[in-house]
Amino acid sequence: MPSDRFEEDEAVQAILRILRNADSPKTTREIGEEMQKLQLRCPDSTIVFLNRLRQRGFIYGKRSKEKRGWIWWIA
Repeated sequence: MPSDRFEEDEAVQAILRILRNADSPKTTREIGEEMQKLQLRCPDSTIVFLNRLRQRGFIYGKRSKEKRGWIWWIA
């Protein structure tokens, strides 16, 4: 398995774990901060990577006027 593919899989699993453990939807910034704590990086920018996960059906996301950005969750 190429190393860049492994990193992507590790990032996917970390984001899914972060959202599963969340009490409420997380903002893009909050997810980025959690990833930094884990010393992991998204293969792309956080927002681009999260949108790709949303498009693939792994997570849900929408714009939030209250949070002034995107929020993300798992159903």
